[in-house]
Amino acid sequence: MSVAAGFSFGFSAVLLPQLNEDQNFPYTDDLASWIASITPLSMVIGSICAGSMIDGLGRKIGHIILATLSIISWLVIASSTNITLLLIGRFISGLSSGPTRPVSLVYIGEITEPKYRKYSLMTPSLLLNVGILLSHIMGEYFSWKTSSYIYAAINIFCSIPFIFLKEAPLWLISKGKTDEGIQAFKWFRGKGSEAEKELNLILQRQIEKENKYFIKDIFTKSFTKPLLTSVLLAAAAQFNGINSLGFYAKDILGNTVKGGVDPFILMIIYDMMRILTFVIIYCFNKYIPRKIFLISVSICCCIALFGLFALLTFTDVSKYVWLSITIIIIYIVSAGCIVALTWSFVPELFSGKLRGLGSGITASISFLSLFICVKITPGFIVNYGENAMYACYGVVTVIITVILCFLLPETNGRTLQNIEDSYKKNEITKSTV
Repeated sequence: MSVAAGFSFGFSAVLLPQLNEDQNFPYTDDLASWIASITPLSMVIGSICAGSMIDGLGRKIGHIILATLSIISWLVIASSTNITLLLIGRFISGLSSGPTRPVSLVYIGEITEPKYRKYSLMTPSLLLNVGILLSHIMGEYFSWKTSSYIYAAINIFCSIPFIFLKEAPLWLISKGKTDEGIQAFKWFRGKGSEAEKELNLILQRQIEKENKYFIKDIFTKSFTKPLLTSVLLAAAAQFNGINSLGFYAKDILGNTVKGGVDPFILMIIYDMMRILTFVIIYCFNKYIPRKIFLISVSICCCIALFGLFALLTFTDVSKYVWLSITIIIIYIVSAGCIVALTWSFVPELFSGKLRGLGSGITASISFLSLFICVKITPGFIVNYGENAMYACYGVVTVIITVILCFLLPETNGRTLQNIEDSYKKNEITKSTV
């Protein structure tokens, strides 16, 4: 599913150059920005709906619905004969691909053992970047219509495992399906002593709390504080510019790195570096707590962004090709780490009964931010240049990093129940002071 979502993120980078040469489709810069940005816009709507959907229908059913929408979207795009149909297909694509990551993260977070969760929560982001790489490669050698049919076929293949997977045990238990939930928990986690201990704690907490959330629960600090933290994490992921760069990778990288370097090669380097970030994360995650890791790569990202600003502003870039490539690689790797790490925190911060809602709201805000970045990027570059764009991303990243230093909790090795209890404990403590 995450690989399939990556196709939506990477598609416009190869679609727009082909449309520019297609006499059957009208092409303007404004229309191109809408073709690129309409997908992030519909991701906002999809993410809002997905939170309630997976809380009401279940994590497994949610995945199946998103997969079905994705298949439909690529078939609509592939059969498009005019801009209207193409935009409709891109819109439906966003409805499915946007919620895929938060829905996957909620499901994975609930079925994975705590000591492995910090690795498994990175997997959707890794696979999404693999999907972006594949879409860029296929888009270079196939027409956009042929590529769309291939994407639809891959979506069908990726949907098959969900028919056989069990529902998330925490969701089943929260809905009163205790026996089925226990069975699913043991199917995913086995019957070890640690697993039994965690299961007993989950069952005990379930007895103590209501199954449904009420409006008053949304305004408690145990929800608003994780939500504020998650919104800042989403802002950190989008306003470092790495995701919006992917929508215009060929053009922006070609203008940043001059000297006759093939823009397609630069785009593939961009994709490979995004994937390399996960190798780095997997290697260092064992030794560096995730919060410290996030702050460290955020600092590296800021340095790289201001380095690109200085390079483009004060030098002739064509004379420093390898320096510009080196700084861009540092930027891509560090910003890619930020995206993967920030998303891995989100499903851990919310309580079980509000996890789908909280993750959905966070994802919708994240994709609204992405829509804004993708929509204004072409015009911003025309009016102010790439150097100003990098400077703005750098300033925003500095501000968010400073705030997260104080607000973000460390979650490594902690159970979801333990994290939830810590927020409630803080709320109770402050209310009694």
